[in-house]
Amino acid sequence: MRFLFFLLFPISLQAQFTYTLDQSVPVEIDGKLLLNTWAGGLNSPQVNTMDLNGDGQPDLVIFDKTASKISTFVAQNKKYLYAPEYEVLFPAEINTFFVLRDYNCDGKKDLFTFGQIGVLVFQNITTPGKPLAWKKLTFYNSSTGLFSEVLLTTGFSGKINLLPGTNDLPNFTDMDGDGDLDVVNMRFVSPSTAEYHKNFSMERYGRCDSLDLVRQTQNWGGFEECSCGKMAFGTTCAAIGGRVGHTGGKALLTLDIDNDGDKDLLFSEETCSRIYFLQNNGDATNAVMTGETLFPATNAVGILLYPSPYLEDVDFDGKTDLLAAPNLYARGQPSNDFAQSLWFYKNTGTNQLPVFTYVQTDFLQQDMLDEGDLSSPAFVDIDQDGDLDLFIGKYINNPQLTSAISYYENTGTVHEPSFKRVTGDYLNISSLGFYNIKPQFVDFDKNGGPDLLFTATDPVSARTELYYALSTSSSKPSFGGQDLQTLKFNLGINETVTAADVDLDGNVDLLVGRSTGSLEYWRCTGKFTFVLVDSKFMGLGESVLRQNIATSVGDLDGDGRDELIVGDQLGQLSAYADFRHNGANQQPVTGLVFDKFSNAFTSRNLGGKLDPVVVNLFGSDKSAIMVGNVLGGLYLLKNENGQPIASEPTITIFPNPLPFGGTLSVMSDRDATMEIFTVLGQRIGSTLFIPAHQTMLYPVQGVSPGLYIARFTVGSRIMAQRFIVH
Repeated sequence: MRFLFFLLFPISLQAQFTYTLDQSVPVEIDGKLLLNTWAGGLNSPQVNTMDLNGDGQPDLVIFDKTASKISTFVAQNKKYLYAPEYEVLFPAEINTFFVLRDYNCDGKKDLFTFGQIGVLVFQNITTPGKPLAWKKLTFYNSSTGLFSEVLLTTGFSGKINLLPGTNDLPNFTDMDGDGDLDVVNMRFVSPSTAEYHKNFSMERYGRCDSLDLVRQTQNWGGFEECSCGKMAFGTTCAAIGGRVGHTGGKALLTLDIDNDGDKDLLFSEETCSRIYFLQNNGDATNAVMTGETLFPATNAVGILLYPSPYLEDVDFDGKTDLLAAPNLYARGQPSNDFAQSLWFYKNTGTNQLPVFTYVQTDFLQQDMLDEGDLSSPAFVDIDQDGDLDLFIGKYINNPQLTSAISYYENTGTVHEPSFKRVTGDYLNISSLGFYNIKPQFVDFDKNGGPDLLFTATDPVSARTELYYALSTSSSKPSFGGQDLQTLKFNLGINETVTAADVDLDGNVDLLVGRSTGSLEYWRCTGKFTFVLVDSKFMGLGESVLRQNIATSVGDLDGDGRDELIVGDQLGQLSAYADFRHNGANQQPVTGLVFDKFSNAFTSRNLGGKLDPVVVNLFGSDKSAIMVGNVLGGLYLLKNENGQPIASEPTITIFPNPLPFGGTLSVMSDRDATMEIFTVLGQRIGSTLFIPAHQTMLYPVQGVSPGLYIARFTVGSRIMAQRFIVH
């Protein structure tokens, strides 16, 4: 590989990348400005409330199961504002389910989540005026004399782990009205009946500050689930002519909906689309369920798979509302609507006799940029007004599982971007029938106009390939009517391609992120012809800790040398500084995002299956990073140390004079195109597209010594520089 580039700049072995999760850039959809644009999206949200900032007002804490990600929203003026700074204050071990309940009656909500062999409990030990703090509890097993890291209960033959199913959402609440926290969960073995674990903290110690659980029954409520919406009451499924057909995840939530002093049950199952209400006709100590109905009775929840219920006051009226969302690890069916996956029912009754009235299917989501799932951002100045417009590859909610590209026009300025959605289906790409679309814009054919490239999966052949549509203009991106072509590249469904000039020879190469975590470098050897050069580029070989990677190339620190950005399955970003020079002999920078509580830059989960793109969005000498993810939203990382670039473009060409037969190096502080002319106006060679902050090489071959003119087009501006060939 040729790296002339490095002879021209001093080498920096250590780069500092200092980003904040920016919330300042406005986005308008259908005439409405979004409140929480860059909150990252939601798919399978589990909803809890707690006071995050110590102002006495309950805030929202959302755990999304598809990305194992916490999102935090603070309450201000009866609205929820995205506040990502609080997310780092929650334990990293949160998995499968996330429940906040005050188990020790100290007025602070504690945390329950799934461990591999049971339930993990984190006590809230926050002190007034300090950030959230947690203590992971251990539990003494008197049967073995050892301590356990998971919650214990007394079974029929001594202490055992309280073990819910691996995809369950168990119920933590005071079941018998004595003030301490009890547990109801579906049995781990033969999970068609429910277990009730009574807390004896009040009975034994006179205080509600312990978790002293004893299993009372493995058939709480006297029901057995047979199939979706079909229960056996007081008998077995076999006795009513059926059998247990569901062993998947179950979600349980109890409430006293009729104010009779006992707990009724909301129940859902992972292959069903409804929540079922089971009324308790027994009492607080002896539950007896006698029938199941859809819930609520009017405008019942209808989420395609595994709807799970949550009870929280989210509209600031002091009454507990109902929310419902899919409780899925991943998209289960083509018609799963992850763009509208948080249903809100307002309590129009009282806390004693609640009435849940349907309001909307996109609570919180209506205020954020949420395109469903697997969002993939790209930028280009499509309208040639001098600023960058936003494009987002996304799924469309329909039975065919197709994808489209949304187009958001930048109606702001170079330094202060602002976006307005123009269409949710740019170029009617959904008509192709593809899904899993990931777009990008690059001058693929080297004629000066950025072309549209995208990877996509054909549902008929199940093949994922790299497609491209060449711009009909040699100076600007222009699409509509041209043929769609493909390289027949061999890709897996979760694999990605980044088009970039890796060796700076003026040709567009390919970086292929494999599902195994490896990164391949395919060098361009001719027009649309590529050969594999390195199957472990930058030392990135197969790794179970870094799967389904996607990459971007760009200059983050304004030193004129590009970084390689890698996003992975777990939602982590890594930056390889000056990757062309430093190569694999470096540790990637992972602490990219500022944490105000530790006053340091830390690694963050940005939503799973990240798809990053480096973009000079703020007209700064240090680029931003836009990140798409499995949640369908976007995160915007802004470099707070960036300085505004001048109003007039800055373009440098070197060396000047240029040796005969040499190669001209060109750098611009914003996207531009370049053409070479003789002093008599004769054009030489082809047009070159120059991405902002990237050095591009332009071989000046076959010309005689003399004076030449390099003409640059930046938006509507035209500039020229003279250089000499000698």
